[in-house]
Amino acid sequence: MAAFAPFLFVGGAAAPFFESIAVVVILCLLFSLIESKLILPAHLVGLQLGKPAKPRTAFIARWQRSISARLSWFIENRYLPFLKRCLHHRYATLAGFLALLIISISAVNSGIARFEFFPNVPGDGVQAQIIMQDGASMENLHETLTRVEAAAYEVDAEYRSSHPGSKGLIEHSVFYTESDVQAMFMLSLTHSEDRSLDGFEIEKLWRDKVGNLPNVRKQRYYAGTNAGGGAKINLTLSGADPEQLTLAAAALAEKLGQYNGVFDIYNSQGAGSREILIGLKPNASQLGISLGDIARQVRQAFYGEEVQRLQRGADTLKVMVRYPIEERSSIATLEHIRTASGHAITIGEVADIRLGLGLTAISRIDRERTVTITADVDASKAQSGAVIQDLTTELMPQLLARYSGVKFGLGGASQEQQDLMQRMILGFVASLFLIYGLLAVPLKSYVQPLVIMAVIPFGFIGAVVGHIIFGVSISMLSIFGLIALAGVVVNDSLILVEFVNRGRSEDLSIDEALMGAGRQRFRAILLTTMTTFVGLLPMLFETSTQAQFVIPMALSLSFGIVFATTITLILIPCLYRVIYDLRDSKRFVEPLLAAD
Repeated sequence: MAAFAPFLFVGGAAAPFFESIAVVVILCLLFSLIESKLILPAHLVGLQLGKPAKPRTAFIARWQRSISARLSWFIENRYLPFLKRCLHHRYATLAGFLALLIISISAVNSGIARFEFFPNVPGDGVQAQIIMQDGASMENLHETLTRVEAAAYEVDAEYRSSHPGSKGLIEHSVFYTESDVQAMFMLSLTHSEDRSLDGFEIEKLWRDKVGNLPNVRKQRYYAGTNAGGGAKINLTLSGADPEQLTLAAAALAEKLGQYNGVFDIYNSQGAGSREILIGLKPNASQLGISLGDIARQVRQAFYGEEVQRLQRGADTLKVMVRYPIEERSSIATLEHIRTASGHAITIGEVADIRLGLGLTAISRIDRERTVTITADVDASKAQSGAVIQDLTTELMPQLLARYSGVKFGLGGASQEQQDLMQRMILGFVASLFLIYGLLAVPLKSYVQPLVIMAVIPFGFIGAVVGHIIFGVSISMLSIFGLIALAGVVVNDSLILVEFVNRGRSEDLSIDEALMGAGRQRFRAILLTTMTTFVGLLPMLFETSTQAQFVIPMALSLSFGIVFATTITLILIPCLYRVIYDLRDSKRFVEPLLAAD
């Protein structure tokens, strides 16, 4: 319970997810404690041991005795001699476990075991977001949506032809327009149990079938239920100089496109529709004309100036004065403007006029102009965290040096991941302090709790192996499995250390106490491991969408606990023995220091 309690206060967008799991686990452990202390003893009172088995169940008794005898033989002839050698070479044993831990961490860093903090689970639907270029007509939008829809049903038809008798991939589709240039397209897929392709594979086939679309500013396809929300990579650039910001954003987007597995790159600034750009000449001030004067007169000419409001029943009508529509359709209308004295002059005398492309949108954060660059990542080819780390350390220092007025930051799911990771680390540290305090009080030792807790990071080795075997990315769900694993291995290690302490209190040597504790606890630890692993095994092969959220937790716990059995039965005795080595060396050194 101490391991999960701090995660009730993690906060953030993912807080409901953390809180729901933590509350369920804490309540289950609380009621199991009540059951073990109050209800289980009543069951054990009526248990009759040694009673002759009935003839129909005699084979079960023989089977139990056979397994028990073989297990006892294994303990005496295999485990204990091996433990004795490990205790004799305890420092080499510790070095071996540390090497395995380092290899496991390296497997994550190198991408052999993929890591995505927010789990991206394939859902029962695929969506496409289409944003047209500014100025695109409704006909362009309709043609684009028709092409996207046709591509989806082509994928479905090809699947049905290659899988006769199947229900296909698509149950129905729907799209809606959010504006004149933006639309959402959604496919509802058949149940995952009725198809051999998951949502990610269908998404890829759909994207490839559509290809590049003309007059489209952004097209994004996604099939996952990403807990972080939005694109996996979300980067922001901010600054006061629009030109530097535009160039820096273009360079960042270009660099993202060079990473293998990074796709659907989107620049929020984009290129808008064509517009007239007016710049003031230096001599304009001599005529008393400012840029605001020119802008106001241009607005009055083309948009109009309100001169009166008329009431017509419940409606208010605005009377606008502006150029006729024929003159508003020509740039030649901008030929003349008037000075403050009312004289008409040629606009070319006081301003430069040129055609250019405007920005689609201007976003500001903390009063600074901001550009957002987003991208998605194919988890089988790249890790979003590794891409962001590489950009932060390699590209951004050069980019910020080239464009000195630009600042870099994270946004969206990337920022949420960074904040959540920091809060989770804080919660994990708080859990370790709680566990240490709960162990130190009954053991009356400052060192033995550290020996018990030393097994916690080594459970990561088995979790990494499990994720590699099943091809599942390590995520924050896997971290919850590691937390549960920590509770299991700490319990096993605590009882093993307690048995060693009992042996020491009976005047046994340290090696005899360690060997005796291993002999007595081997069966119980092995049974705990096997029951947990076998109980979780069916979940690992479940294909439903709901199961995909708990499979990472099950992998961490099941494979982690298999390796944790070795950790508990081998590593804990070696660590305990090393502590006594340190104590003996202290007893040896202190008299020498006193003699000096």
